[in-house]
Amino acid sequence: MNKEELFSKIQKAIVELDEETITKLTDEALAKRLDPIEVIDKAYTTGIRQVGKLFETGEMFLPEMMGAADLVREAVSKIERLLPQGKMTRKGKIVIGTVMGDIHDIGKNLVITWLSIQGFEVVDIGVDCPADKFIDSAIEEKADIVGASCLLTMTAPEQKKLIERMRERNVRERFKVLVGGAAIDKLFAKEIGADGYGADMKEAADVALSLLAERKVM
Repeated sequence: MNKEELFSKIQKAIVELDEETITKLTDEALAKRLDPIEVIDKAYTTGIRQVGKLFETGEMFLPEMMGAADLVREAVSKIERLLPQGKMTRKGKIVIGTVMGDIHDIGKNLVITWLSIQGFEVVDIGVDCPADKFIDSAIEEKADIVGASCLLTMTAPEQKKLIERMRERNVRERFKVLVGGAAIDKLFAKEIGADGYGADMKEAADVALSLLAERKVM
């Protein structure tokens, strides 16, 4: 089959959560020595976007979407390992963590998975992170975006503190700030001066892409 047919079949296998077929087609793509970046973009990224659309319309549920994301992440990792160091062009870099006082990481980890599939380089700084840890990591990593998650209502003020601390250190304009988590909503994000809010992993990735586009036109 030609590469367009192969890409189409990979997309279909992703939507159908067909692990065996994804593995077989991934090996076939590698055997054909196709451009790895093109394979990732036109087969896996396109396939997972189709999954995201099905989730939005209620035709696919969260466990299925996460299953598809895991399959894609595994396949993409397999292909990326064959790339020369530095060959994979990332869309942007995001430093992400859970705020101080909160040790929950499930939501954060889901967002990381989705961001990685969308082409972001993600630096996970963990949980229970004070504001300065976010900032120091963003500076050190030369990040485009800082992502802060919180699940507990009592830790939500830490997201506000992060933005205030960025202003105190005169770095607020250097980074876009994306917040999320069960403890907050879009209104809260706007009130504290965040640049974006993600209610779930897909929205977080979509907003991150939008914020990255804004940075590039500044």
